Amino acid sequence: MQEILLLIVIALAIFYLPRLRTKKSSPEPMVRRSPLTGWMRLAIMISLLWIAAAAILLEPWRGEIPAFLYFGPGPVIALWGALWVWFGYRRK
Repeated sequence: MQEILLLIVIALAIFYLPRLRTKKSSPEPMVRRSPLTGWMRLAIMISLLWIAAAAILLEPWRGEIPAFLYFGPGPVIALWGALWVWFGYRRK
C-alpha cells in the first residue's frame, strides 16, 4: 500500500510542482461583450410586452386559453422561429 501511495506522490510531484514554480503573469482584464445588440434587446422586450398585453386583454385564467395561445405567444414564437431560420440561412 505504501508503495502505491509513494508512486502517486511522485507522479503528482512530477506534474504539479513545475506548475507551482513557474511565475504567473498577471492576466489581462478581459472585455466581455454582450452578444445582444440594442435591436435584439428591443425585440425581446416587445415580445414580452406583447405576451403580457395578450394575457391582460384575453384573461387566459378565465378559460380563454386557446385564444390566448393563438394571439399571445403564438405570433411571438412564429416570428422568432422565422428569424432563427433566416439567420441560419444568412450565415451560409
